[in-house]
Parts: sequence; C-alpha cells; structure tokens
Amino acid sequence: MASAVSPPSRARTIFSFVYPKVLQALFVVWATYTVTFLLIHALPGDPVLAALAIKGGDATTTDPELLEELRVRYGLDGPLWWQYVSHFLALFRGDLGVSIATGQPVSEMIARALPHTAAVAVLALILGFVGALVFTVVAYLARPRWVRDTVMQIPPLGIAIPAFLSGLVLISVFAFGLGWFPASGTSGFASVVLPAVTLALLTGAIFFQVFSAAVFDAGGSGFVFTANAKGLSQARVLSHHVLRNALLPAVTIIGLQVGYLAGGTAVVETVFSRDGIGRLTVDAVLTRDINVITGVAIVVAVVYALTTLVVDALYGIIDPRTRTRLASAQRVRGASSTPTLPEVPR
Repeated sequence: MASAVSPPSRARTIFSFVYPKVLQALFVVWATYTVTFLLIHALPGDPVLAALAIKGGDATTTDPELLEELRVRYGLDGPLWWQYVSHFLALFRGDLGVSIATGQPVSEMIARALPHTAAVAVLALILGFVGALVFTVVAYLARPRWVRDTVMQIPPLGIAIPAFLSGLVLISVFAFGLGWFPASGTSGFASVVLPAVTLALLTGAIFFQVFSAAVFDAGGSGFVFTANAKGLSQARVLSHHVLRNALLPAVTIIGLQVGYLAGGTAVVETVFSRDGIGRLTVDAVLTRDINVITGVAIVVAVVYALTTLVVDALYGIIDPRTRTRLASAQRVRGASSTPTLPEVPR
C-alpha cells in the first residue's frame, strides 16, 4: 500500500519551488546595484565637486581638505572597488548613504516619498485593471463584429497619447474647468485621483492588450464550445471558463506593471507637482546627487523583485499545471524515501 507523503517531503518540494525564485530576486537587486554603480561612476568628473558646483554655483569651494571631508561624509572616499563593496554591504543594514544635495539620509528621503508614489501606483493599478476588464468583456460580448472592432481600438489610445499630454488635459478639464480635483499637491485622496487616472490610461491599455488576447484565445477553445453546447448562459461561460483561464497572463502583467509604476511616475509627479519617488529622482538627477539616484534604483529593484516573488507564488496557487507538477514531484520524493522490504527467498 502506498504510504502518505511526509510533511518534510512537502516542505522540501515547496522549498525547491521557492528557492530559485528567491535567488532570482536577489540577483535582480544585485544586478541593479552593480549596473547603477558602474554607470554613475563612468560619468566624467568628481561627483562631489560636480554636485556642489550645481548646488553652490561660483561660490563652490575647491579646498582639497574640505572636499576630502565631504567625500568621507558621503561615502565617496577610497578606491572604487572599496566604495562598491562597502555600499553594497550597507544595503543589508538599510543604509543608503547621505544625500549630497540636502545632507539627509537617503533612506529617510525615500521613506517620506514612497507612500505618495504608492498611493498613486495602487490606484492606477486598480483603475487600469478594472478598465481593461470592462473593455475586454464588452468586446467579447459585443455584436455585430464592427462594434467589437470599434471597442478593441479604444484602449490602445492610452499608449499612443503621452502621459504629460493626458495629464495636462485632465488638469484643464477636471481641475481648472470643473474644479472637482486639485491640480497639484499631495494632500488628501482628491490629489491622488488625476495622477492615478493619467497612469491608468497607460497601464490599462497594456492590461487590455494582454488580457483581451488571452480571453479571445480561451473563448475559441474546445472546453468553451462544450460549455456552449451544454446550454450554459453566456455570462456563466464567460465567468467560469473564459476569464478563469485567461487569469494567468493577467497576473503576469500585473507583476510587470507594479515594477513599472514603482519607478515610472517621474513624468506624472512632475506634471502634477506631486512629491514622490519619481520627482525625487528627477531632482537628484538635476543636482547630480548620486547617492539618491542609487538609493531610488535599489528601492525600485526591491519592489520589483518582491512583486515577482508574489506573482510566482500566485502561479503555484492559480495554475493547475504548477500544482500538478509540484504534487508529482512530492509523490516521487515520498516514494523514493519509502524503505523497501527485502525479497524473501523461496
């Protein structure tokens, strides 16, 4: 009689599924840090002197002793290999260095800006996904064909129209014209709506491109034909068969969009004069504050890596093929660990 799979075997199976994903996430963070470090230090000139020149203009000091003190304060002293290693090890302590422009810890600056960006990104993600779902369902159910083709052409406009242009239009109509929402600022939920809608136009268009293709592909499959032949209603076929099987590509694109929204809000936050990660990055680039630039790149990489881990975990829950593969591996491990009795000679 087959023995039940032991809990240690189940734990090893889950570990074998999660372990490569964790390594991949760590590699993404390390690669982001390495590439950012190399690109920043490939720029000509002394980064401290360049940042101080932008900040102070003609009054910038060139005293070698004072410049060396500033390099020590900002962690830019010593050879490049030492800076690379020391800054990388400091990441495990949550130390992102000190801003050259403001003299404040970079981690504190990012901690103040991150909630404002997260509020816009989360609302944009929700609006984009809901909008893409609505357009996909309408296009799938639309009759005749020309109505479906017309609906299919509307969401791609979100990609064709630049974010700064759609943001200015929203400000002109809903802020200056109707007065429903503020045109700038970061106070209250109302200040989040217009920036989130601006980002949702792009994210929703991308969601729609992927989700609609998956829905129409699932709608032409054999199990949908069988469900229709059984006399099931169109709404039940759509909700229980089509949308469920089209969910995996949607989950994948959600993970990618979270990474984009974490670092792609610079234009929107500049247009709406809103504090956040994007505007902090723009200011750091203008002042050549390399510590802030590196810190933002690391935080965005961590957000993307964690999102990817969550998406991979959801795959293990949603995708029946993944569950079947893990269960098969678990049974194999359980069978290999079961001792066999020696054959009794006759």
